[in-house]
Amino acid sequence: MANLEAKTKMSAMQLGLVVATTAIGAQIIIMPAELIKQTAQATWLSVLLGGFIFYGAAYLMIKLGKQYPEETMVEYMPRLWGRWGGSIVIWWFNLLYMLVFTLILCCFSRAITFIMFDRTPPAVVAMGILAASTYCALQDWGTILRVLQLLFFLAVPMLVGMWLLSLLNFQPENLLPLLPEDIAEVIAASLKSWDMYSGYEIILLLLPAVARGKISMEKAVGGAFGCMGLIFVSIMVIIVGVLTAASAKNAVYPAIMVIRAVELPGTFIERLENYLVIAWIPIVFDTLAVMLFIVAQVCMRHYHYADHRPWVMALAPLLYLGNELLSGFKTFEIMSKIATWLGLGFSLAVVPLTLILAWRRKRRWHERCG
Repeated sequence: MANLEAKTKMSAMQLGLVVATTAIGAQIIIMPAELIKQTAQATWLSVLLGGFIFYGAAYLMIKLGKQYPEETMVEYMPRLWGRWGGSIVIWWFNLLYMLVFTLILCCFSRAITFIMFDRTPPAVVAMGILAASTYCALQDWGTILRVLQLLFFLAVPMLVGMWLLSLLNFQPENLLPLLPEDIAEVIAASLKSWDMYSGYEIILLLLPAVARGKISMEKAVGGAFGCMGLIFVSIMVIIVGVLTAASAKNAVYPAIMVIRAVELPGTFIERLENYLVIAWIPIVFDTLAVMLFIVAQVCMRHYHYADHRPWVMALAPLLYLGNELLSGFKTFEIMSKIATWLGLGFSLAVVPLTLILAWRRKRRWHERCG
């Protein structure tokens, strides 16, 4: 029997796949209504612009990681920022991922209850997906990577295929006016689209495990962002084209509502949205498993443990408690905004400043040696 845990290295293409899988999670269903409220018909443009902005952030993360090719951010951040400053940056990253994890868990459990199991408490749904994600996160990276690849190629094409069926009800005139009147709103919404693209920060942990090959990491991650951008923009266009911007911004889950009115001629298939949600479940599972594994890895490295498994088991109940604390709508909204600002601050401020510090440190070292 093959040893699934033996794999410690991955290719640049696999890194891109991990980035895409982690990002295409719960927010693909939840975020559209929030963005459409802000930019209406121009939502597609704000999401497209957001893709370029956050690829820029991911590109800087790759450049930063290449300064220390054999180390993760847990090792080099304290050297660049000092002991306390490095710990703050490391825990900024960890708290961000823990908060995003609980937000996704809360959104997922509510959506599943609303659409499929209306008599099942969301806490039970959350407990189920958390148990599955925890079991996956307890494995070594080689096993997780294989599971992730398998589910990605099974679930994402099915999910996209289901959305394409809604083109049967597509009305192109709903997209007009195509270009926005207020470009400032589009730019603001593009920053808010971080919620959809978030997950690329794992580059800072996974870079040392990437084997150098013919395809550069920049191109592989760029391909991942191209794939995500195409899917996200297409979803926004379909939602507005089918529901109209006015209806979509008031819908609970517009990405699911677009499929409800689809009727396939000559078939007896009903409630197509259930099939869409079934395809969505493994994608959310992938996202949660990877995030839990990454947070546990950071804790393991930062506190010099030999294994990440004790941290997975310690974090799982804590994250479930966080999910329960987010049950109030107002609390959820506040924590969602905090997560967005933490993510933007990390990507657009901490990473560029850290890269500058790394360049300056390297230049001083060359001056001393030269």
